[in-house]
Amino acid sequence: MSNAVVPVVVEAADGSPSRRLFARPDIADCLGAMVPAPRRLRIINPFDPLLRDRKRLLRLFNFDYRIEIFVPKAKRKYGYYVFALLEGERLVGRIDMKADRPGGNLAVAALWMEPGCRLTPARQPRLEAELDRQRRFSGLGGVSYADGYLKQDG
Repeated sequence: MSNAVVPVVVEAADGSPSRRLFARPDIADCLGAMVPAPRRLRIINPFDPLLRDRKRLLRLFNFDYRIEIFVPKAKRKYGYYVFALLEGERLVGRIDMKADRPGGNLAVAALWMEPGCRLTPARQPRLEAELDRQRRFSGLGGVSYADGYLKQDG
């Protein structure tokens, strides 16, 4: 491959104007060869590269994200260490959870769905499967939910 580039137009999800950028010459072939994103629900760490550039995240996914570990508790919108929820190619919510080592559980404090998303009967098992995956990864015995953990149902 040469060092040549081709112009491309990237549409924004947040309503801002499309941007003219440059890509490798075989971009159409690369995009055509991509497999669809898995439909499973995935919990994304706040330090994942997807979330790190907040302006890009807002522009491309219309997802306004901020890690609030340095925000005083009274001023937090979501929680101390909130994870994003990715389903397929869409960020569908946020979850506040932590390892409750003394209790042996992955403790879910709160769940917020994004506008236009709901915790439907079809989505619930995908969330539970991902929480179970996180539970096993953390070496915990179960998953517990705080009373009223569903804070917003978009």
